[in-house]
Amino acid sequence: MKRFLSAFFMLVLSSMLMGQNSPVDKLFEKYSGKEGYTSVYISEYMFSLFSSIDTEDKALNNALSGLSSIKILTTENPKQGINFYNEIMKELSKNDYKELMVVKEKSEHLTFLVKDVQGKIVELLLIAGGDSNVLISIQGKNIDLKQIVKISQSIKIEGLDALEKISE
Repeated sequence: MKRFLSAFFMLVLSSMLMGQNSPVDKLFEKYSGKEGYTSVYISEYMFSLFSSIDTEDKALNNALSGLSSIKILTTENPKQGINFYNEIMKELSKNDYKELMVVKEKSEHLTFLVKDVQGKIVELLLIAGGDSNVLISIQGKNIDLKQIVKISQSIKIEGLDALEKISE
C-alpha cells in the first residue's frame, strides 16, 4: 500500500510540474515547427562552446557563459491574424516581470520585460505583436543588457536593436 501511495504521489507531482510551462514556452511550443512560423532555439551548450573560443573580449565571453538559452519565434506572414503580444500578455504574470521599455507604432506593440531574482536579471523578454510578431526570450544567470546588445549585433538578432537606447 505504501508503494502504491508513493508511486501515486510521484505521478501526481510530476504531472503538476510538467503542467507548469511558462506562457513563453507555451507560445513557443504552439507555433514552433508550424508552417508560416520560424523558431530558433539556442541551447546553453552552444553558449558554452562560444565562450570557450579564445577571444579578446572577456566581458563578451562572460556574458555568453552566463546565458542558458535563447528562443526566437516569428511569423513569416504577419497578416495571419495572430498577435503574439495579445496572446502572451493574457497569461503572463505581471508580478514576475518588470516592464523595461514599450514602443507603440501604428499597429505594432513592442514590449521589453525582465525577470529578476535577487537583483539579477535572469530573463529578458521581447514581445512584439501586430505587423511584426516576434517573441525573443533570453534566459541566464545574470544577464547584462549591454552584453546582450553586443551579442545581438554579432549574431544578428533583429528586434533587440531597440535595447541600444537603454544601454546609452
